[in-house]
Amino acid sequence: MTRSSLSKNAEQISPHWVEWLTGLFATLIVLAMTGWILWEAMKTDDRPPELSAQVLDVEPVAKGWRVMVEVQNASDATAAAVEVKGVLLDGTTPIEEVQVTFDYVAAGSTSKGGLLFVNDPSRYRLSVLPSSFTEP
Repeated sequence: MTRSSLSKNAEQISPHWVEWLTGLFATLIVLAMTGWILWEAMKTDDRPPELSAQVLDVEPVAKGWRVMVEVQNASDATAAAVEVKGVLLDGTTPIEEVQVTFDYVAAGSTSKGGLLFVNDPSRYRLSVLPSSFTEP
């Protein structure tokens, strides 16, 4: 048998320019992603979560009042088991106290939930504050 060194179906020895362009593009993407991850790792600090809560809406429900709250985490650290306490105050006397637990509030994000009161919050001063969290 004889071997033919070149056949009609043989691939070219040198790669096509599209292959070089694709390889260059993929390399640039990998380098950019690696640089971004390193930048994020260097610029973050080890501060604990900075949590705040605000009232979004107060609505009557079947057996009381629903107060929708939003918890914001302004830190680069994640908070878990975030407890938000709502208190209805008549002067300095607490009338009713309820709380809600947010499973997870990611770094730099917000989460929404509701507090359910028996008494009308518009008749009292409403205080809503994050009271505790854990680090995941």
